[in-house]
Amino acid sequence: MEEKRKYFKRDISWLSFNYRVMKEAMNHELPLYDRIKFLSIYSSNQEEFYRVRVSEYHQTLAQKDASPEEITAATATLQEINKEVGRQLKDFNHIFFNDIIPELKKENIVLYQGKNILENHKSVIRNYFKEEVFPYLQPVLILKNDIVSFLRDNRLYIAIKLYKKGDNTRQPYYAQIKIPFSKVPRFIELPPQDEKYYLIFIDDIISLNLDIIFPGFIVDSHYEIRVSRNADFSIETKDGGNLVDEVRKRVKKRKIGNANRLVYDARMPKDMLQFLCDAYNMPESQCLPMGPYLTLEDLSRLPNPTGKRLTSISPAPLHIKTFDKSKQMFDVIDKQDVFIHFPYQSFDYLTRFLDEAANNPDVAEIKLTQYRVAENSAIINELIKAARNQKKVTVYVEIKARFDEENNIITSELMQDSGIRVVYSTPGLKVHAKAILVRLRPSAENENSRNYVFLSTGNFNEDTARIYSDMGIFTSNERIATDLNNLFCILDGSLSHCRFDNLLVAQFNMLTELKAKIAYETEQAKMGKRAHIILKMNGLQDTEMINALYDASIAGVKIDLIVRGINCLVPNQPYSKNIRIIRIIDSYLEHARVWYFYGGGKEEVYISSADWMKRNLNRRIETALPILDSLIKRTIINILTLQLQDNTQACLVDENLNNNYICTSGEKIRSQRRTYDLIEQISSDDEREHIPNYFIC
Repeated sequence: MEEKRKYFKRDISWLSFNYRVMKEAMNHELPLYDRIKFLSIYSSNQEEFYRVRVSEYHQTLAQKDASPEEITAATATLQEINKEVGRQLKDFNHIFFNDIIPELKKENIVLYQGKNILENHKSVIRNYFKEEVFPYLQPVLILKNDIVSFLRDNRLYIAIKLYKKGDNTRQPYYAQIKIPFSKVPRFIELPPQDEKYYLIFIDDIISLNLDIIFPGFIVDSHYEIRVSRNADFSIETKDGGNLVDEVRKRVKKRKIGNANRLVYDARMPKDMLQFLCDAYNMPESQCLPMGPYLTLEDLSRLPNPTGKRLTSISPAPLHIKTFDKSKQMFDVIDKQDVFIHFPYQSFDYLTRFLDEAANNPDVAEIKLTQYRVAENSAIINELIKAARNQKKVTVYVEIKARFDEENNIITSELMQDSGIRVVYSTPGLKVHAKAILVRLRPSAENENSRNYVFLSTGNFNEDTARIYSDMGIFTSNERIATDLNNLFCILDGSLSHCRFDNLLVAQFNMLTELKAKIAYETEQAKMGKRAHIILKMNGLQDTEMINALYDASIAGVKIDLIVRGINCLVPNQPYSKNIRIIRIIDSYLEHARVWYFYGGGKEEVYISSADWMKRNLNRRIETALPILDSLIKRTIINILTLQLQDNTQACLVDENLNNNYICTSGEKIRSQRRTYDLIEQISSDDEREHIPNYFIC
């Protein structure tokens, strides 16, 4: 009898990833403020997880037509999520209070926690509160069964228990205060003393001065609380409806979405928690205890009074000497494909590429996809310059990019005002491809128009390009350009369907081609021939693709998975014994999607915008670019190999979703640092033929 195949739950597997992020805060080989940064990232990730993913389960429970099976499944998953998050938060608090804060003290940095405050600091705190904080506070009494006080999403509150002075009945009153983060920083630096630096939470500055806020009351106790609200929404406009207006409406509603979690200081007594639950109409099952300080994503802004001594310094982005030595990037791309790897190499080359296109009199047209761009984006500025220089510029904007909707609307309107044609994706479809096409007019030397393409695994965003590890290719390959132009025509509605001969495009040929490549490796293995698949991505969820990998593993295909986040494939089972899963967390966020197939010795490599999630493969527009240049292909294979050899920052994911560090007695390999060294070695034109080959099967 065939064993039933297992799959990890999507959101439970994501919690495993976020716990791996937290584990970097335990890594004493990292500088102290790097470890603090990972606590901040963990907290930020978890908040977004509740605002988006957990909201889906609450929406299911709220649906009147939900089946008993759906309700049972959603309830069980919510219980599993809360149990795992509760376990992780205990570890988080242990790391922060028992490890990080003592380590700060060793470095002569004292982070006050509301007590043991030096006498000369008490007056400083009092004066700071009166002058800088008190004018912005709006205390509100919490009146149960009366007007319900509203807790805003993503805001931190202090809940206070009070007694009226002179009231012998000891009738308790409750109040809330929103911490005014828009007016004051989370952490305040106090005057140094005895060669020590002193920091304090703004929370504690407020708490130490509650007597000023409530002069007619005796303050009994106070605890921090925070609500997470539903931030997920789908867009369904009616025929002729305005997509931008609909998105604006939904973004505004996000601020008042249904609450799905209340986190609170675990020291809060049961009776006070029950009162707050009743007052805020919040089921106690949706309340999670945490440490005394909430919203610790703000740790990213913890002042470092020692300067840069307690943080790592990222190496300077490398130059591409072939571009640097040429007056025009187009001249280089005419001769060869060029590989660029952010942030190891400078994002400025992409800005320069568009700047040259904007100023080149031969350029007739620029087409580009926009998913997430930086505020005050240099990319957008170059496109506006091109439009003003009489170039035809079309930007395909994904207005539904979660949490970037408002920025995308603002930049879209700015572009439209500058003469750029903006094409929005349809309500039920997201354009996630990262693509640029520059078209030149025919010249006397060349009757045909010349085309230049840039395809990437990541967004055209100079801010995230400093910390996200992504790959891109500049090419003038006409077959690629033709495919990309056809895709743009489909996006703007001038073409309904076409055949893609080189690019893999989701909803057209991507799934079919991927299944065919896995099937080929499977058949090769069945014949006793060498078969190998390497897949690097951020998420692996699609059951159909996982089953194809299970089948390949059974046949004997060697499969290496480098999956940063969500992973629903269960290793170490009879049907997955040839599958190895690693997860790399390091200085840069691993964001590139790369697919390798041995292909009977032909070694096919693709870089892509797509993860193997159901949404990416079935409901989005994604692209995958075949790497045709043999030297670039070897470079990418070398980078994959370094990651598979990583025994410092890589963890093996086991059948219980544990992140197990790879312990070896040999040479220490930290793949991100080795990748920088590799890119530095091959960054000059003179060394193209001398790329080392690290690949070991």
